[in-house]
Amino acid sequence: MSILKSLLKAAAGALLLSSFAGAHAEVIEGTFNAHGYDVININVATSSTVDFQFTGGYRDATFSLFNASGNHLVTNDDSNSLNPHLTQTLGAGNYSFMVSYCCDVVGALPGSGFSGSDGFNNGTYWFGGSATLASVGAYLDQYGYAAGEGYRFTLTNAQVGTGEVPEPASIALFGAALAALGMARRRKGA
Repeated sequence: MSILKSLLKAAAGALLLSSFAGAHAEVIEGTFNAHGYDVININVATSSTVDFQFTGGYRDATFSLFNASGNHLVTNDDSNSLNPHLTQTLGAGNYSFMVSYCCDVVGALPGSGFSGSDGFNNGTYWFGGSATLASVGAYLDQYGYAAGEGYRFTLTNAQVGTGEVPEPASIALFGAALAALGMARRRKGA
């Protein structure tokens, strides 16, 4: 029984540590491709408020966020004067983040609703619509403005890359293991 307890304690510790893994700011730098944009895959380990803050490079960049299926979530053109700033509360999972030049991307967002805030920052924001990462990329591929320009932004509460999102059955199994550990401790104390 003590081996099971040790394994359960180690698993609980690993899960707790992994929940803190995304709670830091990371500096992301890159350059636009030949068509004036770049796509970065990001992973949100646990539901968090994720922040994308422009810090340098091509003046008047645009940020666009897409879910794991490639559907458009939100785009920001101007928040800090001509620079983008995007903050969103996101569920655990993988997302695609596009950095592009202003302003052709706006023409690639059919059906998007416009707002003066993303709920955290003020600026020019477009939400939803029927655009996808593929359709926005194809739209921008027609142009080529700002090819090779650099960009830099901070990413807070997420990390670059993709990760495995725990399936509900795994989470339920882990919860059952924690409950068993609690019962074992209660018996030992009785």
